[in-house]
Amino acid sequence: MIFGEDRKKILRFIDEFKSESDRGCAVLVLCVLEDLLIEVVKHRLPPCSADELRALAPFGRLSATVSNAFLIGAISQRERDELNRLIKIRNKFAHNALQGLKFNHPDITDMCKKLELADVFSEFSSQVPRARFTVSALLIYSSLHNSLGIVEKLKTLESRTYVLEP
Repeated sequence: MIFGEDRKKILRFIDEFKSESDRGCAVLVLCVLEDLLIEVVKHRLPPCSADELRALAPFGRLSATVSNAFLIGAISQRERDELNRLIKIRNKFAHNALQGLKFNHPDITDMCKKLELADVFSEFSSQVPRARFTVSALLIYSSLHNSLGIVEKLKTLESRTYVLEP
């Protein structure tokens, strides 16, 4: 059971995207997750330039950012896998914009059934595709937000002494 401020944050997140179209919800939720994921990656890295950060979190390449976040230990395998499932759903909406897709489209419904985090809390579990998408995204959002306080920075490597160096 989720209580107090955490419950309020969850309901606020869900309410934020209720008025959006299905396509708007899928695209905008992933924009929010991408921004937060970049913050988590940035938090994990030692001090670096914007160009160095963009090498790990390139614009318009959320899948690459997710993979790199996993490789540097900023997210878990479970988070990586769920983010990749969410990205596939977002891409289905974004790359088929003229088809008027909805969450009840058979392809999207099937993809939403595969969202594992949507079933973590019984009180938020649903078989409604849009609800599954939103709950899964919410749990990723919460996890990323919480990791800002617990993910340790990588250390920079000290200068090495080379074999042939005097």
